[in-house]
Amino acid sequence: MVELENGQLPVPARAGRPTKFNDATLDRLCAALADGMSIKSACVVAGIGVTTLADWREEHPELEDRLAESREFARQKALQAIKAAGEKDWRAHAEWLRLSFPADYRGNANKVEVSATAQASSIVLSEEERLKLIERQRAAEGLPDLPDENATRQS
Repeated sequence: MVELENGQLPVPARAGRPTKFNDATLDRLCAALADGMSIKSACVVAGIGVTTLADWREEHPELEDRLAESREFARQKALQAIKAAGEKDWRAHAEWLRLSFPADYRGNANKVEVSATAQASSIVLSEEERLKLIERQRAAEGLPDLPDENATRQS
């Protein structure tokens, strides 16, 4: 092995591709997020993959604050644009209220939906009621009466 002049061993360079983690890449990423782009799209603009960003977030926890600031800036900009559009159309103000104060202005926030299914296993009739129903049905269809079961059993 080669020793340096001060007697120390050289530190080996990292293997693989050089990192893109630098101020220019982070600036492009945060600018895209501040413009309202999704994380996936902002990664494309910055020239990195989504998995690379996930790795960076683990390796550099301070990055979370910067990303959150950029996304918050985009949200505020969008809400301001909606509010400004309300000067010409009241529906923009209504949307701004729904987005800014969801607990107070969501249409279905206080609705509770309930659904239930009931199933009867069988209809309960006495034998006498069943025979009466059969007689009524046969009479309605113009069919002759059934012979009396008791009379046929006795014969």
